[in-house]
Amino acid sequence: MDTTQFGNSLIGALTYLWSALGPSNGYAFLVAVATPLLFIYARHEMRNRRLLIIRDFLTSFPATTKSEEKGPSTVNPSLEFVRSKYVQDLPITIKEEIGFDQMPPVQQITAIIGKIRFGSWADIRLILASIGMMIVTYYGTEALLTGLELAASGLTTPANAAEARSHLNLIGGLAFAGAYLAAIRGFMRGLAVFDLSAFTFIRYTVESIVSVVFILALYRAIPDPTFGFTLLENRCATAPGSLPTTPCTPDASRIWLILAPILGYLPDSASKFALLRLQSLMSWVKMDDDRFNRITRITPLDALDGIDYATRFRLQECGIYDVQGLATYNPIMLHIESPYGIYQAVDWIAQAQLCHLVGIEKFLILRELQIRTIFDLERAIDFRKSGSGDSESPEEFDLLLAGVLVAPTQNLRDVCKFGGTNLLVVDEANVKAAQDPDEFCRWFREKLGLTPADVKTRVEHMMGWIADDLHVRRLRRIWQEISDSLGERSKRLDGEQPLPRAVG
Repeated sequence: MDTTQFGNSLIGALTYLWSALGPSNGYAFLVAVATPLLFIYARHEMRNRRLLIIRDFLTSFPATTKSEEKGPSTVNPSLEFVRSKYVQDLPITIKEEIGFDQMPPVQQITAIIGKIRFGSWADIRLILASIGMMIVTYYGTEALLTGLELAASGLTTPANAAEARSHLNLIGGLAFAGAYLAAIRGFMRGLAVFDLSAFTFIRYTVESIVSVVFILALYRAIPDPTFGFTLLENRCATAPGSLPTTPCTPDASRIWLILAPILGYLPDSASKFALLRLQSLMSWVKMDDDRFNRITRITPLDALDGIDYATRFRLQECGIYDVQGLATYNPIMLHIESPYGIYQAVDWIAQAQLCHLVGIEKFLILRELQIRTIFDLERAIDFRKSGSGDSESPEEFDLLLAGVLVAPTQNLRDVCKFGGTNLLVVDEANVKAAQDPDEFCRWFREKLGLTPADVKTRVEHMMGWIADDLHVRRLRRIWQEISDSLGERSKRLDGEQPLPRAVG
């Protein structure tokens, strides 16, 4: 089925259902159907756009498609992982075309883009998975609209079964509204990182049902959440100018107008928070060791150069919430799935890796010494020219940076204090406990040596284990391949004489 046939069939089915339901339920039906379809179509458009960005990346940096040894062209594993993310659910027939495997990577992406159509089997699978969400959205929206009609006519405490059902419609509809907004935010996050799958729709369908049922049960069990306290002015249904013949009762539904959407929006967080707070009352639940909460806080993203408050929230849409998350992120994926360029992504991740590996205190000190990234530190300590097996960095820099890398920090002091840990040192003949972390770091620094020649080997060994990380190695390869694509002339400015002035 091509795109035109799929679109005509879909429009025909929607028109028939609209006429069968009538205008009263038509709006609920429109919201129910349009919500998943719009996200699925947006996912299709996002796939096309990002495949174009991947193709442009391959064209701009051809070194990322070459292997280190002589042989067939291969794509950098980091880039191949990003590419497979956007093509793995496509029809097999696209990948089985004659000569597809022999095509260069750029031509493969071009062939895939030319074959993708909205309404493919990948889109149909998502539409089928979203049927449950459509049903829940239809009945939830219908209940919300019915309840809002009641709210417009004035709320009163339910006096009979009909009014009680109307109030249930309103509370259930508001609970669904909160769950619906939470689902929309979840769809947006999934769309941002191309993680909008069948599981996403099924997950939020189940969460919406659980939220509404949970809140309606609470409403029936605790109709007056104020427990008798008058928080709002009572209203009585009396004729104008007459006095009430019976005492006024609090309109509990007014409080539930606020509670229902809030609990619907945050049901999972609320239950987890309640369980966490009740751990001390349940002996069969393991207690959290919260002694180190003060010193195990996450390092915020805006501690890095170039990341402000707005950029921090934009990165959170990609699932990056702290410096450690950014340090382990694929820079090519960050470039593809965000509005930031590849050079900016590489710089941020290189900064994050240095900050994560040495700690924010030492990172800020190193930044004042013009060492911003993990590669700056690596080159300052152990710089080697291409093809050279010997370090060519001045020994004095090893002496300087050793004082920073083993310096005591407040975090180290707090860890020893809250954990009751005594660090051990070795004097001339005995092993003894250091008086404090400062003494231990001083002893550590002395063992590294006092002359540049003594310190060089030991600090380079330290740098070896600091930089021997899979995420650093991945970033180093991307850095090298982009550098190779830029060519030799990019390494330094030419020292040519200025051109003579034009005559005339």
